[in-house]
Amino acid sequence: MTSPKTKLLICFTTLSLVIGCVPSLGMPTPIPPLDPNAIGTFMVQTANAAYAQTVAALPPSTSTPTVTLTPRGTATPEPSLTPAPTYVFPTSVSYASAKYYRVKHDEQLARYNYKSRTFDDNSEGHLRQAPEVVPLFLQPKTTSGTGRTTVSGAWEVYIDALHNNDEGRARYLKGTRAGLFNTAGFPQLESLTMGGNVITLIQVQGDWGLVNTMPFGGPPNVATVNYVTRPDWVHKFVVVGWRRSTKTTIVIKPPKGDIYWPLVSRQPVWIQMERVEPFPDLPMAVIASKDLYIQTTPGPKVEETGNVLAAGESVTVMAYYPSGSNVWGRLQNGGWIPLMLYPQYTTSWKMETMPPP
Repeated sequence: MTSPKTKLLICFTTLSLVIGCVPSLGMPTPIPPLDPNAIGTFMVQTANAAYAQTVAALPPSTSTPTVTLTPRGTATPEPSLTPAPTYVFPTSVSYASAKYYRVKHDEQLARYNYKSRTFDDNSEGHLRQAPEVVPLFLQPKTTSGTGRTTVSGAWEVYIDALHNNDEGRARYLKGTRAGLFNTAGFPQLESLTMGGNVITLIQVQGDWGLVNTMPFGGPPNVATVNYVTRPDWVHKFVVVGWRRSTKTTIVIKPPKGDIYWPLVSRQPVWIQMERVEPFPDLPMAVIASKDLYIQTTPGPKVEETGNVLAAGESVTVMAYYPSGSNVWGRLQNGGWIPLMLYPQYTTSWKMETMPPP
């Protein structure tokens, strides 16, 4: 039989064990402080994981032109850049809604008596021809003169790529008699353009316009910036002559074929407003001269779509997109129609100045 002392000891021991198993009712165990960068770290890790999954899901990339820079001090191009077989069109709204101008030809200018600069009734012999150059001045005054920009190294590679690395055309462009390098010689590019080409202006100051030129920091990708995609930055060579038999100005291609150069300048350049014709103001109602397909993109080719603007129908053009010597117009519904497929206009939209041939 258990004694009273023994019972008391057993009760005390049991109570101690129970109390030891119950969670403390005193101060709780402190939680480790939260890392203030934990959320940011988690977001970065999530983004990196998503990026890795996206890259892994992409198909193998197609060949993209790459530029191999020529060592400084030499003007020999590296034959590593070849133009892409397709054109990549920029989709910038600011580009599509820019204010465009076309440089006038000799026959539109009083300074040439509305004839070719080569006109000379007293001359005999073969037809004379000349590059139809138009000076771009360093300040909004003719006494400031033109400037020079060095286009050696990677720029020369880019120029060659514009011509599919055709040696004959590149040699003609760089020649001292071609008009663009005839003051100091290649690679000192004069600040000039030629009749028919498209420009945009940063500002208009009285009788002068500040020309939007290509940044000089380095040449762009030839697949995205060329005469088809950006005729405001890549200009086409134009030759002008005087036909004595008919007493008319003729605008022709240079002897070697299509020749282009970048409208690049390391200094701001200005053009006289009397030498440019602005594109007609928008919005503008036009009437189709023929059945026109309404496309989702502004070229470069005509696509047979299920949406047709019939001849005689009227639409409103909201924005322009020059492409090479063609011009496209964006409609209110976002579709595009050709306004000019050189040398023909396709609607009632017209300009006096014709693009380069």
